[in-house]
Amino acid sequence: MKNLYLPITVDHIARVEGKGGVEIVVGEDGVKEVKLNIIEGPRFFEAITVGKKLEEALAVYPRICSFCSAAHKLTAVEAAEKALGFTPREEIQALREVLYIGDMIESHALHLYLLVLPDYLGYPGPLHMVEKYKREIGIALELKNLGSWMMEVLGSRAIHQENVVLGGFGKLPGKETLERMKERLKDALPKAEYTFELFSKLEQYGEVEGPITHLAVKPRRDVYGIYGDYIRASDGFEFPSEEYKRHIREFVVEHSFAKHSHYREKPFMVGAISRVVNNSNLLYGKAKELYESHKDLLRPTNPFANNLAQALELVYFIERGIDLIDEALAKWPIRPRDEVEIRDGFGVSTTEAPRGILVYALEVKDGKVAYADIITPTAFNLAMMEVHVRMMAEKHYNEPERLKYLTEMVVRAYDPCISCSVHVAKL
Repeated sequence: MKNLYLPITVDHIARVEGKGGVEIVVGEDGVKEVKLNIIEGPRFFEAITVGKKLEEALAVYPRICSFCSAAHKLTAVEAAEKALGFTPREEIQALREVLYIGDMIESHALHLYLLVLPDYLGYPGPLHMVEKYKREIGIALELKNLGSWMMEVLGSRAIHQENVVLGGFGKLPGKETLERMKERLKDALPKAEYTFELFSKLEQYGEVEGPITHLAVKPRRDVYGIYGDYIRASDGFEFPSEEYKRHIREFVVEHSFAKHSHYREKPFMVGAISRVVNNSNLLYGKAKELYESHKDLLRPTNPFANNLAQALELVYFIERGIDLIDEALAKWPIRPRDEVEIRDGFGVSTTEAPRGILVYALEVKDGKVAYADIITPTAFNLAMMEVHVRMMAEKHYNEPERLKYLTEMVVRAYDPCISCSVHVAKL
C-alpha cells in the first residue's frame, strides 16, 4: 500500500512574540518530518548599522525587540566599550545590571502568567482568566509594572532605553528614587515566591524528557547573574566569548528565515533552565533555598523546567537587585559617566537576556561600525526546540488536535522571541 503523508499544521503559534508556525508530516508508519516555520521577514539590523556612527548604531540595536530592548542596548554598549578598550566603574556596572534585572522581572512575569499559565488552566488567553484568577493576574501586572518602572527610571523609558551611553549613563536617578526601588523590590519578593510555588505544581510533560546540552554565560563576579566573558556548557567545557564562532555554528535551513545553531554539531538549549543547570552553585538567599528543596523539578532533561527556572529567577533577581542597589548606594554620590576615547577595535559581549545567551560582536573603525554580528537566544534554541516538537509529535501524532495544543506548549516553554531570531548580515 502506498504511504499517505498527512500534514498537521499550526499556522500561527499563539502567545509568543513574532510570527511562527509548525508543520508535522505524518505517514502510515509515523512522523516523517517536523519543521518550525519562522516566517518573519528578513531583518537587516546588522547590515543597516554598518557605516553608521557608533552612537547612532547603539540607538538602533534596541529596536530589534520591544520585549528585551534593555538586553539589546546593554549588550551592544558593552560590546562597543570592549572594542574601545573601556571598562566602566563597578558602581556603573552595578546600576546597569539593575536595569537589566528590570528587563528580567518584566519579561519573566509576562511569560509565566500571561503566556504560559492559560495553557495549564484551560483558557485561550489571560483575559479569560481575570474573573476566576484575579490574584494571579494582579501579581503578573504588579511584577511586570515593577520591571517596566525599573527600566524607565534607569533607562529613561520602559522600551528602547536611551539613557545608557558609552561610559555610563546620561543621567542617574536621585538617591531617594533608588531607595524607593529597593523597597518596591522587597515588597515584590513574596509575590515572586508565590509564583515559584504555583509553577512548581504544574506538569512537566514526560514525552519530551531526554538529554539536553545547556549553554550559559559564566558569570563574571562568581555570583549568579547576567554578565560574563566566558560561555559554559553543561558538558564541562567553557570558552571565551570571543571564540563563540569556533564552538557554535549557525547555519541556514530551508524552512525558516531564522538560522539554526549547533554546539559541537548538535542542538543545544539556552535560557533560564540552562543558567540554573550551569550556575546553580552561585545562587544565594531565598532562591538558593528554593532550588535545594525543588531541584528534582528543575530537571536539565526537560524543556518545561524552563518555566519553573524562570519563576526561581524572579525570586533571585529581586534579591540580587536589592543587593546591587545597596552596592551602588554605598558609593553615593555616583558620577553618571566617564569620557570614552573613540578608537578602532573589536569587541564581543555575551550576556544573559531573559531568554538566554545574547551575543553582540562589533568592530569599530574611524568612529563607525565596520562589522556587526548579533545572535539572539531564540536563534540558538530553534534546533533544540524542533527536536522537542518532534518528540511530542512521535507520541501524539494519532491525536492531531491534542498534538497541536501540546506542540504550542512545547514552543512556549522556550519563551521564544521569534522576531529577534531573524538576522541577515548582508543586504
